Amino acid sequence: MTTETNGIILLNKTAGLTSFKALGSLKKALRDYSGSKVKIGHTGTLDSFAEGLLVILSGRFTKLNPVFTGFNKTYEADIVFGTRTNTLDPGGEVVENLPVPELNEIEKHIPLFKGGIKQRPPLFSAVHVNGERAYKKALQGTITELPERDIRIDAFDILDWRPPVLKCRIACSKGTYIRSIARDLGIAAGSCAHLGALTRLSVGPFNIGDSVYAADFKPGKDLISGRDVFLKLSAVHPEQFGIIEARDEGVRLLRHGADIDDSFFIEEPAVNGSYAVFNDNDFIAYISYMDGRYSYNFVGCI
Repeated sequence: MTTETNGIILLNKTAGLTSFKALGSLKKALRDYSGSKVKIGHTGTLDSFAEGLLVILSGRFTKLNPVFTGFNKTYEADIVFGTRTNTLDPGGEVVENLPVPELNEIEKHIPLFKGGIKQRPPLFSAVHVNGERAYKKALQGTITELPERDIRIDAFDILDWRPPVLKCRIACSKGTYIRSIARDLGIAAGSCAHLGALTRLSVGPFNIGDSVYAADFKPGKDLISGRDVFLKLSAVHPEQFGIIEARDEGVRLLRHGADIDDSFFIEEPAVNGSYAVFNDNDFIAYISYMDGRYSYNFVGCI
């Protein structure tokens, strides 16, 4: 595997595709580019009706999935009032119709959806329930609701109101369901609602304006190298995404899981935190440093 296959792809997923199917053409392009199969994976699904930014990890960077899935996200959403579907999206069956509320009635309830709140995920979701996806149990009729979870809404801004559709921008934490926000805002406003459209605008520091459609993807141009990824991340979160350079001998020892010491690196870490280890442009490992002690988060595959 060449180093050019280790990094991320900022993919603009089109509506109508599942997140899994959106990866198909990328895999082929990377295989043709590198001459061998390249492992890739997304860092948070988008429903098939939704579109927008998917951050795709490639090669050794797939091991960073738990790190990337924790990033905050920003969405643009169309909330349709007066109608609720069983899936809370445009593809579901209409199960409720109520009068469309006035805008001022909607506006006065939006503050309830800011800050740290409890949210109940949709029944038709990928949440695991006793080892099985919730949507499968919902289809079987064996569950009627899911437990609430803690989420955070950092921004909820109205962009346009053309009854019955409220267009808004929402910045939120990991694990937030915009479909649930539509459902709950509809109830709070004395009506009902579902999500008519959804576009993901950002994931952490990565934005849709820098993304590429799958049909236009070219590995040599659109795959962001590991070092460039961490340079961008460290500018935002230096304590979590530092960069440290390994000596050649340190590379061998790191890949064999040896106890880490300062001699592995050209310069030792300046502050406590987590660090991506590189040797030139080769991504070697992701480690933590705390008060003079090192620990492995993981070692990249050879």
